[in-house]
Amino acid sequence: MPELRDYQVNALTDLYRYFEQDTGNPLVVLPTGAGKSLVNAEWIKGVFALDPRSRVLCLTHVRELVSQNHAELMGLWPGAPAGIYSAGLNRRDIHARILFASIQSIHRKALQVQQCDMVIVDEAHLVPRNAETMYGRFLAELKAINPNMKIIGLTATHFR
Repeated sequence: MPELRDYQVNALTDLYRYFEQDTGNPLVVLPTGAGKSLVNAEWIKGVFALDPRSRVLCLTHVRELVSQNHAELMGLWPGAPAGIYSAGLNRRDIHARILFASIQSIHRKALQVQQCDMVIVDEAHLVPRNAETMYGRFLAELKAINPNMKIIGLTATHFR
């Protein structure tokens, strides 16, 4: 099990503190190569330690990151109830409690995904401000299903 670096621990601590004090949707900014996948995996494991009934969706734009993020969680937590939804990876585990997905594959599947407690968007700087995009429509549909859903962005580039 990899040991977290101080800045990774700080990012996780800041996320927990944020949710204790705020109701918005935070952005975690870590430089390229700083271990966002590990921070993501540790966060998800912590969420499930607090509430094993949680449903978490991890979105990104390329299958390589879907696979990398899934592998990082499985390496950290081999028994994680995790799956992948990606046409490029030929996987459609849509009912997994923790689902790693590419936006291109899942953006029309909000009704099949159903209740999400949290969506983590990797490479969040790529999410356009326009609500009429794949990300915009999909997240709005999930938010309509669960108005209390939280969205966390992960990025190395906090401006676009």
